Amino acid sequence: MFEKVKNLANIFSKITVCVLFASAIYISALWGLDAQISVRILWQIIIVSAVCAVPILMYPTKNEKELSKKGMIVRQIIYFVYVNIAVLGLGRAFGWFYLEKPEMVVFMEGLIIGVYVIVNLVVYMNDRIAADSMNRKLSELRKIKGEQNGK
Repeated sequence: MFEKVKNLANIFSKITVCVLFASAIYISALWGLDAQISVRILWQIIIVSAVCAVPILMYPTKNEKELSKKGMIVRQIIYFVYVNIAVLGLGRAFGWFYLEKPEMVVFMEGLIIGVYVIVNLVVYMNDRIAADSMNRKLSELRKIKGEQNGK
């Protein structure tokens, strides 16, 4: 369970940073650099990030059985749809965009895709670095054991 909570906090922080940058881009592009905004936006970013991070709990941790490649793809698609519904739903409730202005919705969707891709790339790169490090250590351990057995 600790591993799941650690994973949730890790993903939440990555999502929050990306959503903060996406919000800065969105507000600057649509409202201008001199836009006056409420501190509520910070709480809204935290809420949206938390809602988008929760589904990470459905992914297996190190000690759990891995999914098949097809299962992972299906899960990613479900997660992407969930994120879209959550961000667009909460964004509309928070007044981030107006459905009467399609350019706002399109811009928001572009940012959703961008944040989703960036978070997934960062997670992939972190996992890859960790796997490479473990493989290197394992190789070194095997080499040491091989030398000890050869004596």
